[in-house]
Amino acid sequence: MTPTVLLTGGFGNIGGRLTDDLITHGDVEIRLASRIAQPPPIWAPNADVVLLDLLDESTIRRAVNGINTIFHLAALNDVECAADPELAHRVNVRGTELLLSAAIAAGVKRIVCMSTIHVYGSPLSGNITEASPTEPTHPYGVTHLLAEKLILDAHQKGLIEGVVLRSANGFGVPMNPAVKIWQILVNDLCKQAAEVGALRLHSDGTQMRNFITLTDLCAALRHLQHLPAASLGNGIFNVGSQKTVSVLEMAQLIVERCKQVLGFTPGLTLGPPPAQQVQMDPLSFDCTKISTTGFSATTPAAVEIDGLLTMCQEVFGAHG
Repeated sequence: MTPTVLLTGGFGNIGGRLTDDLITHGDVEIRLASRIAQPPPIWAPNADVVLLDLLDESTIRRAVNGINTIFHLAALNDVECAADPELAHRVNVRGTELLLSAAIAAGVKRIVCMSTIHVYGSPLSGNITEASPTEPTHPYGVTHLLAEKLILDAHQKGLIEGVVLRSANGFGVPMNPAVKIWQILVNDLCKQAAEVGALRLHSDGTQMRNFITLTDLCAALRHLQHLPAASLGNGIFNVGSQKTVSVLEMAQLIVERCKQVLGFTPGLTLGPPPAQQVQMDPLSFDCTKISTTGFSATTPAAVEIDGLLTMCQEVFGAHG
């Protein structure tokens, strides 16, 4: 019998791409959760769409019936968390608690929870492993860490196979350009290139970041869906690229790809340097743990950037 997976946030940025990835590999039935009644998306016409509001326990209980694995992707983004920390806690933490409780009661085998590198705090520096201290201060990182603890506690108690994916800065082409994803760095810069023909950073670009393409992020989620229980350990996995780069280096790569893909070279304007320069150790996001289970990020950033530039030109473009 083909297992059925449930995606919370199934119509969102990662949810859309993961749905497409799962369909491509064709080994599961897909149930997409939505807070409003709507038909299946065009990229998943055969998906089962169910109502699920993380603030409504009754909808959660109905949605998890008959599910083998849950991909828990739904959460307020960083901008929304900063604007309303109380709502962020209700959705990201209390919502996860209700989902987890319903999943355990329904006999769901595994829940794979999407978390973030930002649980380690800010600014990031040094070698970061899954054992590194978690010291978030922003509501986005704080609420994700609290949600993680719920999942991992249930995993430790043997109530469910709980997996937490601490992702680097994901970027890539959304299945639907209307999703709320244009505020993140790479997507924003590609949109700027198409809209105004120039890139503007708010900083001097010296901050170091680890990025991962949505192609690799979805592959990692699918890998963790199938990973044998004996290989889960404590359930926490970092996932990112093998190379950490500066914000400026990423912006310069977008300028280069824009010339190749859209046929023009956008200008690049930097913001002011920080008032006080703080000396920090180089950032290394250690993903050895997941690599020992057979997964590594291999998709070049340029591949995802090229797709983003093409979409931005079609949807927002005024140049080229």
